[in-house]
Amino acid sequence: MEDKSQAFSTPIPAGLIRILLKIESIVCEVENDAPDFIDPKNDTPKFKVNPVAEVSELTDIFKENYELELNNRQTEDKRMVWNLKQGGIWFDIEMDEVRKVWLSDFSFYIESAKPRYLAYYLKDVVHNIEWLQKDEKTGEIRSLSNFKKKFTPPPISEKSTYSGSEILKCADMLARAIKKIDIRTGSALVKFNTEMGRLEPLLKGLSEKLGYKIAALDNETIMKQDEKGESVSHSISLK
Repeated sequence: MEDKSQAFSTPIPAGLIRILLKIESIVCEVENDAPDFIDPKNDTPKFKVNPVAEVSELTDIFKENYELELNNRQTEDKRMVWNLKQGGIWFDIEMDEVRKVWLSDFSFYIESAKPRYLAYYLKDVVHNIEWLQKDEKTGEIRSLSNFKKKFTPPPISEKSTYSGSEILKCADMLARAIKKIDIRTGSALVKFNTEMGRLEPLLKGLSEKLGYKIAALDNETIMKQDEKGESVSHSISLK
């Protein structure tokens, strides 16, 4: 369970079948709330695999968070490509349980080491499942069958409650945005990492309690500011 290569070297217990979930590449978009001092390429995010309940009950390996390595050759601007450091995740199960794993879908999640500033949104995870079995003639462990799985992007959560770290993240963004307000106009154009809109209700709620108003900018304004070299997404003003 530590490394893909060990799946082919560690003996398979009698009566069990070895399953290898091989992760080829992980493609995502990154939202950076602090581009002035945070570089996503220096991040050390963790990778989480979430199978359906029937599969997660078979093994505890999916409780772990896995290390990633940046694929510098394929990474471009906000489109980042990561590789699973250990290549794959393997476990041994009863023959009767193989069908559950083979037909199940897996969902994935990346969490930054700096979640207050960086958020990742998965676009593709190239992965397949292999059935490994010992060759009776050679004694070697070989792949008996290989099945490529289809990636389905996780839905954006519509939850109305937020974690402590999310509240701290929004409070930090607001504090920095308030400092940018021009006293003469009582407003400023700022960049908020709303995690694709999920944190927007929280940001607006906090700002209203503090006496400020937040509004999303239209695409034309965002593009004009981008031409000036300024990355913005919202306006903040005194109520």
